[in-house]
Amino acid sequence: MGSLYVWLKFLHLTGLVVFLFGHGIAGGASLALRNRPTGDVSRALLELSIWSYRIAYPGLGLLILTGVWMGFLGTWWGRGWIWVSIAILVILFGLMTYLSLPYHRSRDAAKEADSVLAERLGRTRPELAGVIGAVGIVALLFLMVFKPF
Repeated sequence: MGSLYVWLKFLHLTGLVVFLFGHGIAGGASLALRNRPTGDVSRALLELSIWSYRIAYPGLGLLILTGVWMGFLGTWWGRGWIWVSIAILVILFGLMTYLSLPYHRSRDAAKEADSVLAERLGRTRPELAGVIGAVGIVALLFLMVFKPF
């Protein structure tokens, strides 16, 4: 059945899939909310996106835990690619947190009047967040697969 490292790699990829699935729900909801009239459907999509983090964050936790563990088992800490990967992950987390602030404020306004919710949803930038996230994921995949330095 393979070594511990192979199992950790399997769990690492499982964490990635779970994270992307859960986070994709929130991303899809944010795209659907961008230019739609507010109302019950918008509020339901906001609730769905909040709920989706119950899936995404455990996947991210598994991803980080197994990545660090594999770093020790594979003695990768002396290689540059793992440090660049960590830097990219930290930068991505910071950028995505910053870009999602208007979206979180929209969630907070879900119980307020439609005009307040519409104004807050108008400040979101889901397309930019999607592009930044996709570029970051591709860069991380490149580093993890090819380990170029």
